[in-house]
Amino acid sequence: MISTSSALPFDDILALLEKMPAADEELRAKVRARDAQLTKPAGSLGKLEELAEWVAVWQHNEKPQILRPLVAVFACQHGIAKHGVSAFPSELNQIMVDNFSQGGAAINQLCTAFDLGLKVFDLAIEHPTGDITVEPAMSEKDCVATMAYGMEAIAGGTDLLCLGEMGIGNTTISAALFCALFGGTAEDWCGRGSGVDDKECSSRLISSTRHSTPIRTIWTSLWKCWHALVGVNLLPCAALCSLPASTMCR
Repeated sequence: MISTSSALPFDDILALLEKMPAADEELRAKVRARDAQLTKPAGSLGKLEELAEWVAVWQHNEKPQILRPLVAVFACQHGIAKHGVSAFPSELNQIMVDNFSQGGAAINQLCTAFDLGLKVFDLAIEHPTGDITVEPAMSEKDCVATMAYGMEAIAGGTDLLCLGEMGIGNTTISAALFCALFGGTAEDWCGRGSGVDDKECSSRLISSTRHSTPIRTIWTSLWKCWHALVGVNLLPCAALCSLPASTMCR
């Protein structure tokens, strides 16, 4: 789905972002006017009314429909996990993917209950990404390739996309990315995570990452941060968020 017209890895992703559609704000007024004519007290449906309005303006359809909802979950192994940032071992990643496949995870039950499509993508879970305390999570080339792969998740079409990711150590990766992009200290972004007793573990690792020689020169660039810090399970999510709605609803 990504063209190869540019020699620079992220240029085609940037081109997609420049074409991102906006919500139809003129349609919002029509949706509210129609809602006011329905035989119900104003606001009686609560949050559902706000959600219907949101879907309408992004679908550019005064009477929105959700006929092909899809939940896409991306799984990977984070190299940072070997430092004990999670209460659970990396071996749990494969167990979780197997559980998804067998229909035993919570997301399986939610999708069944609400008739949602579900796709789970194993992103080479047996191969961990780079340990971001000493090296980038992946190369720029692999980063872009993973984003392109993520876009194929909707090859069959969808009109409502829900994104999820799974990978031991994912909250540490997320904290590192937010710290890099928005500033502050590692302690500002780190919590205890999933049952970890010592929140200082992640904080120390992110702090060391910020000052490590291989990483510090690329800490301040958005796209450099993507390949330096982000795991392969988050990249497809980012790529799918860059796609125009018309691509999803084909």
